[in-house]
Amino acid sequence: MKNDLFRDKKVIVFDLDGTIVKLHASWYALKDLLSQRYARLHEENREFNRISAYLSEVIKNGDELELIENFDIIRKYELENIKKTEPIEEVVYFINNKEEFEVDPDVILTVLSLNTRRTIIESLDIAGISDKIAFIIGREDVIKWKPEPEGLFKIKEKFNVSTEQMIFFGDMDFDMDAGKAAGVDSFFIDILIKMVRDLEC
Repeated sequence: MKNDLFRDKKVIVFDLDGTIVKLHASWYALKDLLSQRYARLHEENREFNRISAYLSEVIKNGDELELIENFDIIRKYELENIKKTEPIEEVVYFINNKEEFEVDPDVILTVLSLNTRRTIIESLDIAGISDKIAFIIGREDVIKWKPEPEGLFKIKEKFNVSTEQMIFFGDMDFDMDAGKAAGVDSFFIDILIKMVRDLEC
């Protein structure tokens, strides 16, 4: 199974929150704040099921300054409890010891996350794996967020690989949907966690 999973792969992509670490941000409070902000600016009450849906509406309205302001608000909420971030031990172990799982030493490790860049960087520092991650794409780096495949295509172009040479791990359905849309093999992080636990047995 290990051979099959990583055979011919040149780039491994990880989501961040729920995949490499567990963040402790007030997501519901943030969503409420952004909805209230939208209502104040547009004199219209809208309920957004996801932060990405809200930001997509900002982009649709062509308000670049408002988009930047929203990134700042999101970043502030994400970093508020950043010191409480909990690394997911099995995934950190895999990243530090990928060769034990028959992953080629030259395979590149990357992160594609809906979190802001600073949150990704600080989380990787807390997990002690900043030096293992070659490239990150955060909230500010794309304008179409998961489940759209834009971030995966950016990684593909950055390293000049085919989608067949990539593999993506996440914890949410929209991670899997993004991978499917990009043509990238995608798996819930549970499968990798199980591999690490099986190795330790």
